[in-house]
Amino acid sequence: MTATMTTRETARSLDDAMPGLTYRDLSVALGLIASGPDHRAMIPYLVSALREQAPYLTGQMTMFEILRSANCLADIGSQGTPDG
Repeated sequence: MTATMTTRETARSLDDAMPGLTYRDLSVALGLIASGPDHRAMIPYLVSALREQAPYLTGQMTMFEILRSANCLADIGSQGTPDG
């Protein structure tokens, strides 16, 4: 038996399932990302809204909403080119 493994054995598939995530886990993670107390105060509302929407969203759209919420809470501005 060799010490090296083939790429097929070591590579993970993009189709593998992600670990489970509870809404409490999401709240904690968003709290770590939030840039300040005002943003942390928004977390319960964002999680509640996602919880209401999730049954009508695909997995990809749910993840998109989570990432968009995280982006807003982290107060990451877009770096567009200035007009004029």
